[in-house]
Amino acid sequence: MELLPGQKRGYWKYHAPEKWFRQAKIRGKLENHPAVLLLDSGAEVSIVDTTFAREVGCLIDTSMTQECVGIRDETYYTVGRARHKVTLAGNLVYFFEAWVGDLAGQNAILGMDFMVPAGIRLDAGDGTVCLPDEVRVQMLERRPLYGTRTNLIMPDTPPLRIESYRDRDVRLRSRSQDRHELWVTRGKSWVTTLVDGRSPYLRVTNLSNAPLALDTHTKLGMWIAKDQLPREYGFVRIGSRKYQEWQNLVYEAAIDNEDAPHVKDLTPLPERRQYQPPKSILRRGEIFAKVAVNTARPVAKYGPQPTMC
Repeated sequence: MELLPGQKRGYWKYHAPEKWFRQAKIRGKLENHPAVLLLDSGAEVSIVDTTFAREVGCLIDTSMTQECVGIRDETYYTVGRARHKVTLAGNLVYFFEAWVGDLAGQNAILGMDFMVPAGIRLDAGDGTVCLPDEVRVQMLERRPLYGTRTNLIMPDTPPLRIESYRDRDVRLRSRSQDRHELWVTRGKSWVTTLVDGRSPYLRVTNLSNAPLALDTHTKLGMWIAKDQLPREYGFVRIGSRKYQEWQNLVYEAAIDNEDAPHVKDLTPLPERRQYQPPKSILRRGEIFAKVAVNTARPVAKYGPQPTMC
C-alpha cells in the first residue's frame, strides 16, 4: 500500500480528519511561569529554552554540555544543565534536571527521560496527555474527542426482571440522528440490542440459566455526538462488527413460543373401565370375602362329566 501525502485511513479518516501532523503541546508552568511544553516521545533527553531559562532565573551549570541531533539531522550543543520545577494540571509538581539549549516554537521539550519517571502517556486519538491517576490535560489546538455530555439510557422500571433466555424491552428516547449516535453495552449474562422501527426501543436479552434483575442505575446505552466517542469501556456502535457478534448471541438464546411443540394429554389406547370413587370405608372382612369369591375356581358347564364307579 502506497501512502501519499495528506491521505488518512482507518480511525483518522472518520474521527479526526483535521488532525494532521499536530504536535503534543500543552500549557503548564516552568519555574512558576506559564510555558508551552512539547511532549516528544522520540526525544531521549529534555531541553529547556535558553532565553526562557534566563528570564525565569534558572541557575545554569555551563560546565556540562550535550550534543543533540534534531529532526533534520542537524547537530548542536546545549549551553549547560539546570534543575527545573514543572507544574502540570495545576497541582502536579515535578523537580528534575534538564539540559538548556536554543529552541523555537516552545519553551521546553520534555523527552522520555521526563515522561517515563513522571508516568505520562500520550493519547493521540483523544488529543490529551494522561497523567497519573488518569488526570488528563488537553493538548493545544485539539478539541476533546470523547464526549463529556452524554445521555445515558437506563431501565425505567425498578428493577428490570428478566427470566432465563427471555428478553424485555426498554423505552428509547429518540434524539436527532444527524447530530447524535447510539452506543450500547452488555453485561456478563445479558446483551442489549436495538429494535429499529417507527418507535425504536432497546431489547435486553438474558443469556443465562437463571433469572436476572437490573436496577435503575444499570447502563444499557447512551446517546453521544457523532464526532465524539464514549469514554467508558464496553460500548459499541450500532452496526459495528462487535455489535453483530452480540446479535448472534441473542439469536442463539432466543426461544420462539410459536415453534414450541404442543404435547396433548392423550388417553390410553386400551379401554379403561371407569370406577366410582369410594364413598365409605371398606372393612377388612368384606375385602377377604370379595377376594375369595373372585379367586374361586369356576365349574365347567359343558363337556363330558366324570362318572362314578
